[in-house]
Amino acid sequence: MRALLRRTLILAAGSLALTHTAVHAQAFPSQPIKLVVAFAPGTGSDILARILAVRLGEQLGVPMTVENRAGAGGMVGTQSLVKSTPDGYTLTLATNATLITSPLLTATPPYRADKDFTPLGGVARTPMVVVTSNTPDAPKTFQELVVRAHDKRSSFSSAGVGTIGHLTSEVLVKKTEMASNHVPYKGSGQSLTDVARGEILFSTDTPPAVLSLVKGGKLRALAVTGDKRLQVLPDTPTLQESGLPGINLGVWWSLMAPAGLPPAIAQRLSQELAKVVAQPDMRKKMQELELEPMPLNAQELSDFIRSEYPFWQQFLSKSGIRLEG
Repeated sequence: MRALLRRTLILAAGSLALTHTAVHAQAFPSQPIKLVVAFAPGTGSDILARILAVRLGEQLGVPMTVENRAGAGGMVGTQSLVKSTPDGYTLTLATNATLITSPLLTATPPYRADKDFTPLGGVARTPMVVVTSNTPDAPKTFQELVVRAHDKRSSFSSAGVGTIGHLTSEVLVKKTEMASNHVPYKGSGQSLTDVARGEILFSTDTPPAVLSLVKGGKLRALAVTGDKRLQVLPDTPTLQESGLPGINLGVWWSLMAPAGLPPAIAQRLSQELAKVVAQPDMRKKMQELELEPMPLNAQELSDFIRSEYPFWQQFLSKSGIRLEG
C-alpha cells in the first residue's frame, strides 16, 4: 500500500511539473524581451538587431527592445547575457567575434560558447568590405592599398579590438606583409568617419556599416573578403580577383539565450526565429544590406560554431593579439 501511494505521489508530482512547464511555455512571452547587442550603435550588429527585433517582436506578440552594451570585443554585453536569468526575456544577437574570437584573445575567458549559452538559431552572414577614403589621393585598388600600407606610418581602424573587422584586417596585413598599425575605436561610426577623412588609411567592416558611406561618396570600396562580389557593389572585386587568393572571411550572427533556458521556451523562440528569417520582407531587408540568411536550427548552429574554431584558434595563437591592454 505504501509503495503504491509513493508511486502515485511521484506520478502526481511529475504530472504537476509537466503541467507547470506547459503552462509556463504557453504564457511565454508575457512581457517585453531585451535583445543585447554587444557593440555600439551603427555597427552591422546593431543595424541587423534593430530589424530583427521589430519582426521577432511582432511574431511573438510583445515588444523587443535593443540594448547596446559595447566593450572588450563584445564580451561585456555577452557576459551580461550569460549572467541574466534564463527565462527567455534576455537574448543576444551573437557573432563569431563574441562567441569565438574575443574569448580566444583572452587569457581567462569569462564564458564558453559550448557551455554558457542556449543556441536558438542562425540569422545571417556576410563577407566584409575593405574601404578607404574616397579622395583623389587615396588608393584606387587593393593592390595600391597594399603598396601604401608598407609605410610604417600608415594605419587601419576597426570597431574595436577582437571584432571580426579588426581580425580580418590583421589577416590581410600578415598575408601581404603590410606595416600598418591598428587603431581601435568604440564602434564603426567614428572608425569609418576617420577613414573617410583620410586620417586612417583603411578599415574592414560589414556591408551594413559601410554601404551608406560608400553610396554617399565618403568611402571607396576596394575589395570584398568573400568568394563572390556583392550585388550592391558590383564593381568591387573579391580579394582573389585582387591577387590575394585563399581568403574567404566574414561575419555571422545568431540568436542566443543563457544556458538553462527551459526547453519549451527555447523551442518557441527557435520556431519563431525561423519564421522571421524565412519572411520575404525580412529577406528583402537582408538583401538590401548584402546579408545572406543563415537559417540554422539550434543543433545545426552548435555544429557550425564548433566548426569555426580551428581557423581562428590557429591564426590567433600565432598573431600575438590580445584584448588585455
